[in-house]
Amino acid sequence: MAESNKAGEIFNPTGNHQHIRYNPLKGEWVLVSPHRMKRPWGGQVEPSNDAEIPEYDPTNPLCPGNPRVEGKVTPKYDRTYSFVNDFPALLEDVPGPAASDDELFQMAEARGTCKVMCFHPKSNVTIALMKIDEIAEVIKQQVD
Repeated sequence: MAESNKAGEIFNPTGNHQHIRYNPLKGEWVLVSPHRMKRPWGGQVEPSNDAEIPEYDPTNPLCPGNPRVEGKVTPKYDRTYSFVNDFPALLEDVPGPAASDDELFQMAEARGTCKVMCFHPKSNVTIALMKIDEIAEVIKQQVD
């Protein structure tokens, strides 16, 4: 029988409940996150090679002080900043799938927290352009 979460939801493999599925041909487990289809996406856009990236982009939801899609505002950060992803691949409180007798179609629970990390408050600063102490802050955030 499928497991339920704190809210009493029953597991739905095509709805909002991530899980892992077993691929018997490769002997690997694969993460399936159907709720990610709800995130906004306008199609792939390739930037031109000669485009100059501004220090601050008012349309970039990850820039300090800018609104994000779900109405939250990214704080005005002045160094590496991370936050829980608005459209995560994993959620913490979801029901798990029921056990299957079908050896070719196996599923198991997958729960967790996904974070977004903004390495630098300036849009045009890549890790290759960051100072050593700024890179150390990125590494420290990864460990915390």
